[in-house]
Amino acid sequence: MHPLIPYFEPPKIPIYGNFAIHGFGILVALGFVFGTKVMMKKAERDGLRADILNGVVTWVVIGVFVGGHLGHLLLYYPEQLVENPMVIFQVWHGLSSFGGFIASAIFVYLFLRSEDRKIVKENRRRHQAGEPLLPRIDVPAYADAMMFGFTLGWFFGRMGCFVAHDHPGPPTNFWLGVYGMCPELGRDVACHDMGLYEAFWALAMFLVLRALDKKPRFPGFFLAVTLMSYGPVRLVMDVFRDPATDTRYFGFTPAQYGSVVLFFIGLAVWRRNRGRPPVRPVAVEGRAEAG
Repeated sequence: MHPLIPYFEPPKIPIYGNFAIHGFGILVALGFVFGTKVMMKKAERDGLRADILNGVVTWVVIGVFVGGHLGHLLLYYPEQLVENPMVIFQVWHGLSSFGGFIASAIFVYLFLRSEDRKIVKENRRRHQAGEPLLPRIDVPAYADAMMFGFTLGWFFGRMGCFVAHDHPGPPTNFWLGVYGMCPELGRDVACHDMGLYEAFWALAMFLVLRALDKKPRFPGFFLAVTLMSYGPVRLVMDVFRDPATDTRYFGFTPAQYGSVVLFFIGLAVWRRNRGRPPVRPVAVEGRAEAG
């Protein structure tokens, strides 16, 4: 079977002069909107605090753009930073997914720990006053809710990469190949589209998480499953990235090294938390299903 996806121009909506809203930006924005909605739904089911998650979303947005841009410069194009140090402030020029992952994870973890310290301080006051104590912030439980938002949001984000032709791979006759996305080869040649493939993974993973959520799980379960799935998938997909346009260190892309790290982080989260009681007690889940 020959490739089925014809070439198309990246969509954009002209606003004024040279300013336009691009399809990539629209899809990324939709990813944040719908990802936040499903994250909140998961948090509501698990009895987590919505106000904490609102803060989480803010830090994720900051991490995606700040960390993504720094990762783009430091991991892939350090020569740009050397030639023009001011490019570090141009966060709209180039984003690295792994840079965004790292920064968002650090920012969110520090935010959750800060909120937990506030609760510890408040609980000391409540204990002295004989008042009920507030529940502590369970970081793995909040991370589980984030994975629901991440997988759906990542689907929209990678579809944005697809419509922008951002991640071409080598030429192919595979039926999901996209014609003309490798300009140097012409529009009659189809190439692998790594953004499209990763979007399919994200959507499939979102559906898998929803199916697994029908049964109570220990805190960190969904975080571990997502990381242990994404690591090997990204490791393999980057084999098909074009070595002429993708930076490599000792034959591997920065994302491939990051993929190995993510897998082992997921494994560590699984082993550390698997003996803990579920976030939603089984009895509560059973009553909900019976109703």
